[in-house]
Amino acid sequence: WGCRMLGTFLVVLAQSQRLPVLGWSTWNTFGCDIDETLIMQSIDVMAQNKALVAAGYQYVLIDDCWMGCDTFKANGDCLVAQARGDDGTIPIDLKKFPNGFLPVTQHAHASGLKIGIYTSVGAKSCAGFEGSLNHEDIDAQTFVKWGFDFVKHDTCDTCGVHDLCIKNATLRMREALYKYGNGNVTYYLDHGNPTSPQRVFNPKRMYVPPGTEGYLKLATSADELAWTWISQLSDDKGPHLFKSFFDMKDDWEHTLQNVQNQIRVAEYHSCGHQHMPDMLTIGMGGMSLSQYRAQMFLWAILGAPLIMGNDIRKMDSDSLALLTAPEVLAIDQDPDCIQGSLARALGTSEVWIRPLSDGSFGVVLLNKGNSQTNITVLVADNHFGSDFQPAEFSTVFVRDVYQRVDLGTFTNTFTYTVGPLDAAIFKMTPIDHQNIRALIP
Repeated sequence: WGCRMLGTFLVVLAQSQRLPVLGWSTWNTFGCDIDETLIMQSIDVMAQNKALVAAGYQYVLIDDCWMGCDTFKANGDCLVAQARGDDGTIPIDLKKFPNGFLPVTQHAHASGLKIGIYTSVGAKSCAGFEGSLNHEDIDAQTFVKWGFDFVKHDTCDTCGVHDLCIKNATLRMREALYKYGNGNVTYYLDHGNPTSPQRVFNPKRMYVPPGTEGYLKLATSADELAWTWISQLSDDKGPHLFKSFFDMKDDWEHTLQNVQNQIRVAEYHSCGHQHMPDMLTIGMGGMSLSQYRAQMFLWAILGAPLIMGNDIRKMDSDSLALLTAPEVLAIDQDPDCIQGSLARALGTSEVWIRPLSDGSFGVVLLNKGNSQTNITVLVADNHFGSDFQPAEFSTVFVRDVYQRVDLGTFTNTFTYTVGPLDAAIFKMTPIDHQNIRALIP
């Protein structure tokens, strides 16, 4: 009994120590246009950037297209994937990585960083290269042997949810990574290409063309939802991160839709199973600074992994300052790992709230409109109900955590002017309950 209790305690401790990953990925900016030079340069830039290092950014993640290919498409995707070696090893594209991966991973580790690799749940990756279906054990062993600390497992190709193909492949991969990596490999399941139930729950799959990705991968019942069965995995083998919506694009519409998709999964987010709204696009140039600010604040209030998708070799000072804002990152990295919730939406205004481990709340005010607006937080209960319901208090001390300025004490309501297509982020601490500490578990 004592050994079982100790084992349970160690699992809980390991999960509680997994805070959202901070790093950078090749995919958003470079897609298939990757090679050893790009990765080595990006490792050097991250390791030598004092602001990024101090903020905790430490992962360099190689995405799709590193595998060997016999015939390429014009866009760089693979038409005919290179066959595995006689021993079953997945092939590396030696034109892109002529020295293999060991020099790359060793350079990352020598620079004080961690490094990740990509594969697919299916037989083919999203770009048509060799995937890991039914090769999970040897691929996990290979990735660890090459020195990788992180594995992204994408859900492309024909592996679906209804026949348990994706779930079973995930279970095999997590066991293998844990075995060969001694529990030190972070495992990310990208279950968003697509997964359930997207915009409309359609359990009969009405008008969904047979054989399409939607037909194969859209959940028709609760037990097919990735976050349902992942949250039931009570050990520390992963998936430690999971995504359940389409890939991000560098525009406002995708930022909002990927955030909105998180509303239904707050209860399934934890330190051991972090929900991923996808990679950030801050600094890529498709949006304004105010829109990037909103993206960063929303990711923080969700407690999401922060994976940069820009070209970090050319990052501008505004993007760097935003990505390393210390008190914003403190909200993102809160050790309770509770996902923020959309407390209220009215017109183009939204109020997002996240309970924090010190008894305060993170609050984001989002303005989706094209003109500045006053957004009010309902602190105390009125005929609309409090935004913090079911918590009960009426007075809060407010700090602007991005500007790092105390704004003072507010009773019943707090109103702030937010610019167009922008957001503001605050820490609100209740101060009026006589025994407030006794109400914090």
